[in-house]
Amino acid sequence: MRNKQCDNDRREALFRAAAATALFGALYPAHLWAGGRPGDMDAWAQALVDLNESLEAGRLTVTEWQARVETLHRSVQTADLVRYLDVERVASRFRYPTLLAETADPALPVRATGARRWFARIFGLRSGGSIIPHVHNNMVSAHLVVSGRFRVRTHDRIRDLNDAVVLRPSIDRQVSVGAVLTMSDRLDNQHWLVAQAERSLTFDVGVVGVPASWDYRLQANANNMIFVDVDRRPESDGLVIAPILSFKQCVQKYANGAA
Repeated sequence: MRNKQCDNDRREALFRAAAATALFGALYPAHLWAGGRPGDMDAWAQALVDLNESLEAGRLTVTEWQARVETLHRSVQTADLVRYLDVERVASRFRYPTLLAETADPALPVRATGARRWFARIFGLRSGGSIIPHVHNNMVSAHLVVSGRFRVRTHDRIRDLNDAVVLRPSIDRQVSVGAVLTMSDRLDNQHWLVAQAERSLTFDVGVVGVPASWDYRLQANANNMIFVDVDRRPESDGLVIAPILSFKQCVQKYANGAA
């Protein structure tokens, strides 16, 4: 049987996220973004920065941030966002020498006044390439697919062991342009993306230094990441015990042509 407290926590997080989405829709009506004019995209970028700074300042919970970022990204046309961020130029540098992601940071020409513990980044992979499975400490992130297709597998992080993370499967599906995926302590903390088409790209935004919503037993690396072996048979209760891997071990298994 599933842990009842974990199920209750997830239901509470989903409820709070739904409430945050409704509030955000009221504050930022859809017509604000209509037409794809440069000023509209400036407003989208400023709203994104404002959300990041609100999370930094503790005015939002992590699940509220997830819901509002998803609503914000869905309020604009992906093609307009690609033009605004000049994704074609940014991604033209990618050569895809391995099955790991290429990265580059686009410009967001808007006001930022907070501590700037956030980033905006383009990730690019060739077909079969992998954003290898990992969990995050003290971090939230959102991934918007802007080119190609991915198979996405995520898990909720239930608890840490001395040398493994206990996970509950949450998402396993194919996604394409316009899909938005978000991660936090509370929802879909473990994520693993495998590109299903040449030149598969995501626009990512992440906020680091976020206070933990529960106590971590495991220490993350300098990039707030812990690599895990998620491709394992679930236990009788449906949970997955995912051993910790080094970066090299994770690459060998998940970005060596066999993922």
